[in-house]
Amino acid sequence: MTAGVKGATVDVILHSRLYQSYQIDKPAIPASEWPSALPFLLKDLIRDKVTEVVADAHELPDKSKVQSYVMSKKLVLELSAQLETIDCELGRIIPEQEVWALSGGETANFLLLQKSAGGDFKLEAFFKQQCIFQRTLRGITSPITGRSASVLQLDGLALELQRSVDYLSSQMKGMPLHLLKVCCDEEDNEEVVKALNERLSVKSSLLNSETEWAGQVLALAVDRLSVDSINLYQDHLKPEKNYFTLANVGIGWAAIASVFLCIFAFEYFHGVSLQKELKITQQTETQLKSERDTLKKEAVSHQPSPEKLAAISRLKKEIESKKASIGAVDTIEKSKQIGYSGVMAGLAKLSNKNISLSEIEIDNNQLNIKGFARNAEAVPAWIAEFKQELHLVGRAFEKMQIARNEKGIVTFELRTKHKQESK
Repeated sequence: MTAGVKGATVDVILHSRLYQSYQIDKPAIPASEWPSALPFLLKDLIRDKVTEVVADAHELPDKSKVQSYVMSKKLVLELSAQLETIDCELGRIIPEQEVWALSGGETANFLLLQKSAGGDFKLEAFFKQQCIFQRTLRGITSPITGRSASVLQLDGLALELQRSVDYLSSQMKGMPLHLLKVCCDEEDNEEVVKALNERLSVKSSLLNSETEWAGQVLALAVDRLSVDSINLYQDHLKPEKNYFTLANVGIGWAAIASVFLCIFAFEYFHGVSLQKELKITQQTETQLKSERDTLKKEAVSHQPSPEKLAAISRLKKEIESKKASIGAVDTIEKSKQIGYSGVMAGLAKLSNKNISLSEIEIDNNQLNIKGFARNAEAVPAWIAEFKQELHLVGRAFEKMQIARNEKGIVTFELRTKHKQESK
């Protein structure tokens, strides 16, 4: 039985006889504290001591109540110990009621008539894949189908089911519970479905057409559980892992020794490499010193005469003088280019259908402009475009005058200097 399962993590689906379920008012504490508080909140409903049980819960759709589950702490520890004997680890302990809620597949709201082998007939109601009602049908004994079965048994089962359906319809209005699923071990489920469809006001069908066994249905449905679902194997029950073992200490020392050995080897080979580089550098230094002494001797015999030095000095002064003259000419040419052609080219590139120039005055670095505009707002917008042109960027106008002439046309005048008034 244990072949191929060593080291596996096992999720256990708990039979309904091994736990108790209660619907209670939602505790006024954070959900993270429910597992520790629930045993005390349920102490009047359970027979065991609060220190001998574990509990968990989830919120029901109406948000005012929670579905809680309680089981013996001793049973949890026994399950964990038994799995350890076959080198397996206990992952989760899940009440079967939580798994049945997901057994309907895409169907989230349904009634379920189910019976495990050797168990009782039970009716459960699921809304939004959460159990909101559970009842054990007393007085109905198996088998209810087959040759040894009595029609009265089916009639009694249908009567109990109809009573529960009527109760749910009156107490839980607005919840669409009109479909009854059937999954009963040791019974002919198709015969049960046919008989119930003849007797009940709700439609009956098989829970799973591929298998009739409850255990197989639960095993297939458990994979749909979310990671934060009910789990009665809580963290405080899990055995503490002792990492400070002899084997771990030995592995640790071996790892440290390996690190030190690698560091030593690296430093050793790095030192050998540096020694080789030092030797090469020393040889290069000796060679360069020898070349330096040779060049010093050659330099003594190549000293320039005073006449040549004086001629060189005169030529340098003459060159500097000519460079100064050329620079002055270049400055004049560049000034003219910037002052005339550069500015005119820049204004041409910034042609604007809202601006018409009538007069342009350029004097060295001064620029005065007159013209017409479609509207007053066009002038500042046009001036803002000067920063896009090399010869216009940085132009600052000391005066900007915008007016309208006799014909109502907007005129403007830009000046970078004040003209002297005529006397």
